[in-house]
Amino acid sequence: MNNVAANQELPITLLIIDDDLVDRKSIRRALMSSHRPIIIIEAKTGAEGIAQFENNIVDVLLIDYRLPDIDGLALIKVLLARKKTDATIIMVSQHEDEILSLNALNVGAHDFLLKTEVNSERLMRTIRQAQHRQFLEGVVREKNNALEWLANRDSLTQLINRYTFEKTLKDACTRVLFTGDNIALLFIDLDNFKKVNDTLGHFTGDKLLQNVATRLASVIKDGDCLARLGGDEFVILANNIDSEQQTFAIATQVIDALTPPLQVGNTAFSITASIGISMLGEFASSPEAMMKCADIAMYKAKQNGRNHFCLYTDILHQETQSNAILEEEMSYALQLQQFVVYYQPQICTKTKKVKGVEALIRWDHPTRGVLAPGVFLDMAEELNLISEIGQWVLQTACNQLKQWQLQYNLLDEELTISVNLSALQLQDVRLLSLVSHALESSQLSPCCLELEITESSIIHSPENIVERLHELTRKNVKLALDDFGTGYSSIKHLHLFPIHSLKVDKSFIAAYKQKKSQDKVLEAMINFAKYLGLCVIAEGVETAEQLDFCQSQGCDLIQGYYYSKPICAADFEAKYLAI
Repeated sequence: MNNVAANQELPITLLIIDDDLVDRKSIRRALMSSHRPIIIIEAKTGAEGIAQFENNIVDVLLIDYRLPDIDGLALIKVLLARKKTDATIIMVSQHEDEILSLNALNVGAHDFLLKTEVNSERLMRTIRQAQHRQFLEGVVREKNNALEWLANRDSLTQLINRYTFEKTLKDACTRVLFTGDNIALLFIDLDNFKKVNDTLGHFTGDKLLQNVATRLASVIKDGDCLARLGGDEFVILANNIDSEQQTFAIATQVIDALTPPLQVGNTAFSITASIGISMLGEFASSPEAMMKCADIAMYKAKQNGRNHFCLYTDILHQETQSNAILEEEMSYALQLQQFVVYYQPQICTKTKKVKGVEALIRWDHPTRGVLAPGVFLDMAEELNLISEIGQWVLQTACNQLKQWQLQYNLLDEELTISVNLSALQLQDVRLLSLVSHALESSQLSPCCLELEITESSIIHSPENIVERLHELTRKNVKLALDDFGTGYSSIKHLHLFPIHSLKVDKSFIAAYKQKKSQDKVLEAMINFAKYLGLCVIAEGVETAEQLDFCQSQGCDLIQGYYYSKPICAADFEAKYLAI
């Protein structure tokens, strides 16, 4: 915006709207003595003034308060409503009236002048001051607009942000109550996007998010709304929705739009997304409920294999309600001693006798029966109970093995027990003291305990974990790397961590003889582990053919349904110890 008042040489066009000929001539005479070039246009009525204003580029308006067809305040409103303008507006009047001057400023005038004060010097000073005031108001307006943009937009993608989207969704929910239309919410979460930031850095991740935003914007139809909530989460508000099939079509368009590789620099990325859909209605009757239901449906889509969409339906609602009850019950399950430990044997390939045993938690639910860990461990982590439950399993397992040793005169080297450590337990600075407490309180020798860790639990901050694990091995506690072969840096971990045993993931065992290439990978992994002097445990062995293969490759221990599923302590004792 240019400050016209700052350059006294620039000509200005002035429109006088006044029904009094004498007053118009007086103003014209006053302006004629000005050193500044001025083009004067006159109008006797409000209607003429409007016509002149629309047909000319006007810099300054002098508007009389009393006109034959409209008062000056109303005229200012009409002018500002009918044409966006940077013109300076000055109201003139015969009478001094403080309330009138305030009202003039409130409706959009930049100054107020008495006709008795009209002379060349006073009039030009008023024009300069009004123009400068208008310039300052424009600067403030531009900055406010910029601030409003920043407040309403996501700085990375320029899409509207969470705050603005929530207001938009609220307004839409209110609107459809009166229109009878329906709306849908599509919650979009990019699959495995965290790996991009972790491996290639946030700069690359940000560029990728910008490209994703552009792809998503390409499928949005007029009237719909696309926003970035934060991180790798986006959301679409679709209006005028007639059916569930219409939402499926939008979700399919989103997935298709992300299918072609995204280029960032010299790298091409394959990006997929999981999409949760909710529609305003029985299960989502408010903006907050729509967001919650879409979020739940999105996680369901991830559970169903990712790169997929899921609608929040009655079935999912019932499942959600059931899980909510289960979460509440879990909060006191440990206190009520509802958890139990099951034991699965690890059979030595040479002696065909049990050499190790893995401790696996179960929830003996009072109404749902015995629940596997896959049903409740994720909930336990969300409820921040996983460390407490993990410590209970460790203590129970140590106590149980010590009891068996005393009861059946077992030597330390005859039977070891394996206990899984969660990612949170590995991150806990008290890990060494907690393990030591479990061993000391049970009086179990440290060499009888093997702690199982997974690659996924150590991949993000191995430098914080490696020293804790070395401290454990210095106490003669053994470490096993579980799910070997499923991570992307397995070889590195075999060198970095003091691993004693390697557990070949059951997915490789289950796929034996299905793909020759995968069989060769399995053989290579086993041979490599044997070369490093590691104890190799094959888990998930279910058939005699799988058993023969693992034995032929030199696996030390076999674990799986071929010998036994996980069983309670009494059954394990009867089957493997009391013989």
